[in-house]
Amino acid sequence: FFSVFFPKPEPMAEEESVQVAVRMRCFNGREKDAHAKRIIRMEQLQKGSKTYIANPDDGKEKMFEYDFSFQTFSEQEPEAGPYSSQETVFDILGRPVMESALEGRNVCLFAYGQTGAGKSYSMLGKPDAPGIIPRTCNAIFDKIAKENDPQYEHRVDIQVVEIYCEQINDLLDNRKNWPDHGHKPHLTNHGYVVDTVKKPCFKYADIDEAFKFADGNRSVGSHALNPESSRAHTIYTINYERKKRHETGKVIETVVAHLNLVDLAGSERTAVAGTQGQMLKEGNAINLSLTALGSCIKALSEGSRPNFRDSKLTLLLQGSMTNGRVIMIAALSPASICYEESMSTLRFADRIKKVKIKVSKNVMLDPVADIKKAMEEMRSAMQAEINSLKKQAAGTEDPESVVNLQSALKEQQAEAEQMRAAYEQRMKELSETNEDRAKRANDIRTAQEKALGGATLMDKDAIKDPHLRNLHEDSRLAETLIYLLKNGVTRVGRANKDSQENPPDLEFNGMGIIKEHAEIKWADGKVIITPGGNGRTLVNGKPIQGPTELKHNYRLWLGNNYAFRFVFPTKEYQGDHQFGDGSPDYAFAEQEIAQNASLEMANSPMASHLSKEMLVRLSESLKKVEQANIIAKDLGKNMEFEVKMFKNRLTNENDVAVMASSNRGQRVWPWEKFEQKLTEFSAEWERWMRNQSTGERYQRQKEQDDPFNDDEPQLIGEADIWLQSLANMMEFDCDAPVISVLSKTEGRMNVSLLPCDSEGGVGPWEDDDCMDPFVEEPTELLGQTIQFRIRIHDTIFNTKVEKSSACRLSHTWCRYKLNIGDADEPWSSTPVCKQNTFNPKFAFEKEHTLEITEQTLNFLRTGKIIIQIWGNMEDSPQVASNENVEEESDPALDAEIAAKRLILKELEEEVAGKMRLLAALL
Repeated sequence: FFSVFFPKPEPMAEEESVQVAVRMRCFNGREKDAHAKRIIRMEQLQKGSKTYIANPDDGKEKMFEYDFSFQTFSEQEPEAGPYSSQETVFDILGRPVMESALEGRNVCLFAYGQTGAGKSYSMLGKPDAPGIIPRTCNAIFDKIAKENDPQYEHRVDIQVVEIYCEQINDLLDNRKNWPDHGHKPHLTNHGYVVDTVKKPCFKYADIDEAFKFADGNRSVGSHALNPESSRAHTIYTINYERKKRHETGKVIETVVAHLNLVDLAGSERTAVAGTQGQMLKEGNAINLSLTALGSCIKALSEGSRPNFRDSKLTLLLQGSMTNGRVIMIAALSPASICYEESMSTLRFADRIKKVKIKVSKNVMLDPVADIKKAMEEMRSAMQAEINSLKKQAAGTEDPESVVNLQSALKEQQAEAEQMRAAYEQRMKELSETNEDRAKRANDIRTAQEKALGGATLMDKDAIKDPHLRNLHEDSRLAETLIYLLKNGVTRVGRANKDSQENPPDLEFNGMGIIKEHAEIKWADGKVIITPGGNGRTLVNGKPIQGPTELKHNYRLWLGNNYAFRFVFPTKEYQGDHQFGDGSPDYAFAEQEIAQNASLEMANSPMASHLSKEMLVRLSESLKKVEQANIIAKDLGKNMEFEVKMFKNRLTNENDVAVMASSNRGQRVWPWEKFEQKLTEFSAEWERWMRNQSTGERYQRQKEQDDPFNDDEPQLIGEADIWLQSLANMMEFDCDAPVISVLSKTEGRMNVSLLPCDSEGGVGPWEDDDCMDPFVEEPTELLGQTIQFRIRIHDTIFNTKVEKSSACRLSHTWCRYKLNIGDADEPWSSTPVCKQNTFNPKFAFEKEHTLEITEQTLNFLRTGKIIIQIWGNMEDSPQVASNENVEEESDPALDAEIAAKRLILKELEEEVAGKMRLLAALL
């Protein structure tokens, strides 16, 4: 992630091994609750170190050797190894990094490990215990100040990017300026780079301010969509330049270096973690990029050519990994319950220590001449590539090859244009005076303050007026956004093209935020918030309808995702004292919402049937469904979502699904599908929101790309077919109910189980009893191989048939698996019935063969197969085919059904009322 034009390496570049340090943190709350044991110990030798990890199952230790081993587990446990503070880690790793950079060497320092292993603590630290990144930056300015030689001029810039789901975002730029699909890397003669904001820094406070804005920018994004997870790789790049001038003022030497300080997102075992939706997408992207990093490191250690193009992370780190010092910190959990993850991290660290990388000083005697020469070399090489592609395109007649070559040609031409722009930018930077740089830094600061929607970059401890501090699930992003309240009225709301002339004082653009969301009045020593319209506003977990006083440490929610702690300096004594010297966090603010919702529902008939865990899950589900409804309304989609509770047929426990209603009918989405859809909805909403704030026209997605368009087949229901008749090899005709996802009977399925004789026949055997496969005692089948057939005749849906009825399901089909010990068993599927009918016919038959063991015999005695029936929902209702469906009428039965439907309707209305109450609370 380097500057576009770089001096050539020294003729005799040194070769260094990657330095590897491992660091063990203390137990976290989850590990303490699990009564985990420490399984790691360390030895620091005169040269190098040893780290031992014990297998919790048998106690056997495995030893690894690294350059350094740091334990931050406990100062009171010397058997764990010598204790290392943040200062110790910086002195051993960070200070040499700083010295190398000032000498003109590139440096890449990154932390690797599982989620929660302590990477960010080592890299960024905490306010009272800063990590390597802030300490290194501080040390650079201390060193510059001590040198104080008028012959030298020092320049420091900072860039900060995140790689989120393989999309590169500039954390020092307004989110509204981000390209839809992230910044695109482009090739230079020293690797791939992206054009992002490069902020000039004259003192450490400037860098610290950049850190705060980057964290605030991440907070703004996660609040706008989803506060639960925004895990990304973050790259902090410090660009250092030192110019040496002759007495005449001419520059006679320029030293350039780049420090890439990388805070990697944690590796994730998604299957174990049970992540879904956006978190699953994030986890997969993180794992893929870390795998690509591991593959590149393996290739480098073996002397083969690595494929840096496999991920955006490796693409940006290509320059660091091929020319410069590389240091890795492997972050470890000490806990026995994290043994597998810790072993994986230690093995990764063991591989990377074998990598050797060339390290050279970057010194230019004539920067302008060197840059022009590098530019000309790249231009010539790129033009040769373009000419070659043109020649290939002219010499081929294959349409697909022509299209591919034309695409490659356009890409090369685009890169040539990017290279030209980068050259001009670099030449402009070289001619910049310190006054120019100071003006550019001030312009960036002004733009950043505007980008945060009214938040300030001031030190929060220096603020004496009442203000809001953001709460965030990620403790590092909590209280990074400070919103000052005016003496008088502060208007809060969403910004859009209609409010450009009179924008809100505090701008929030997340879910559930309306244009005039609320007013906060500070007068006469009190702060009063008054909600406006139907926007969601909660104080201490309860929705408010009118003016409400805010006191110190009160929790305020605006919209679906914005959570704040209200701070009133000098009035702390009047506030919420339940936290002692501490303060409420995001978890507390979210928990009290669920508690208030539970209290409101305590007298509900539902409460006696729902566990505490289910109530919590229900409240979370309602919140996400409400978010989907807000998105649908904002985007003008004629679609409504509703939480549906049902009894899970497999677990026999309460579960939730989502009913999606539109003019095309109703669909029931399993919760996993809804979460995936919500991820897609949110991405589309963010694009719409960006258009709203800039005044650009929102372009709707094409129908095939519209996430609200659901053309996927619908699971109508499942039929259970019990197999006990096959244990006696008897024929069985079954009229099984078809049960929907919501546990309602949708119809009946006609299925036959037919045992086969030794020749594969299915009888009848009236005239030949010896061929009849019937057995009186099922154990007689042990050791034998049996054959049987499954016939699926048809399904009759439970729909009252009238001449005006319309069946919206077509292209129905069934599928099943035996699920007898074969994890890779494919689905057995019927032909598709293409008619719009209440009585789809399948006429399906398939023969199966089983070797009878104790396990399979027990399955036949007690088990079942589940036959699913699927269908497509038609856009336009068509008159259903009613053949083979008899229309009968029984007045007594009709009266009984009508009475039960009335009772059911009353119960549904009561449940719906409680649901609405809970939704309002949320």
